[in-house]
Amino acid sequence: MHEPDDEFSDLAALAAASGVTEPLRASRQVVRTDDGRETAAIRWDTADGREARVTYLHGLGIDAHSFDQTAIAVGEPAVALDLPGHGRSSWRDDADYGATVTAPQVIAALDALAVPPGVLVGHSLGAILAARVAATVPERVTGLVLVDMSPDFAQRAVDRIARALEDEEPFASLEEVVDRAVEARVGDDRAVLRREARHTTRLGADGRLVRRHHFPHLPAGRTTSVGRFADAWPDLEGLTVPLLLIRGDRGYVSPKLHAGFTERLPDAEVVTVTARHAVQNQAPLELASAIRAWGERHGLLQPRTLLHPVEEPSPDTSERR
Repeated sequence: MHEPDDEFSDLAALAAASGVTEPLRASRQVVRTDDGRETAAIRWDTADGREARVTYLHGLGIDAHSFDQTAIAVGEPAVALDLPGHGRSSWRDDADYGATVTAPQVIAALDALAVPPGVLVGHSLGAILAARVAATVPERVTGLVLVDMSPDFAQRAVDRIARALEDEEPFASLEEVVDRAVEARVGDDRAVLRREARHTTRLGADGRLVRRHHFPHLPAGRTTSVGRFADAWPDLEGLTVPLLLIRGDRGYVSPKLHAGFTERLPDAEVVTVTARHAVQNQAPLELASAIRAWGERHGLLQPRTLLHPVEEPSPDTSERR
């Protein structure tokens, strides 16, 4: 059985696990932009009503909830979007989810949500999208954080992931979702994977679980597009704001890609944490600590002391293997 859709029921437990005694308040908001599309968001607010300082953009095939524990641990008012075609956001008729196409919808949603200029944090596809947003409306972005993604990540691998999402069959139970994720080496913490499965699936018409995102629901013969990741290089090289790459030591940014990234962007800071690709699920506190330390260092985030702060990851000075 699928659990009731009380999407914020476990936030108190996440806060406790993060050592946070006064967690942010989470609420769901959906905005309709002038193009008629809906964009869903999770808004993270503080008791004093401060404006959002961070926007989180998730990766391919997941949703805004993947950043829940990181957002709680960072502790800054924030907005986490369900990307177009994902979560509770509208699907596109053309099934094109490349950054060039979706950036205008994301920017329009941020306008509708009245999100002021701040830090963009993007994971995977969300990192490429964050770079496009920053290049399109640089006045909106004070700093950019890329989570385990470089534009040099092989396009054939990107497209292979998209095709795998399209071919995914319905699930008999949440445990089957978790089993498949373990088999695919997405992760090995079944509690974390089960939480992700609860948020990224819904009951289908036949009583089985289906993904919320668009990819497995296409008509026969249709495929999606996620754009060319290499197109993000001009966006990143034109940045004038602080840039941070946080990579998993077993993630998609290999030591070779890491070296190429730092060669092309020598002013960027790089932090490596112990995780696979889904850093925000596998090392959410280390991710939060790296974001907060970098943000405070550049004056982008207000100083904040966690009750039980995690050890701050050190910026890389050389490739790690």
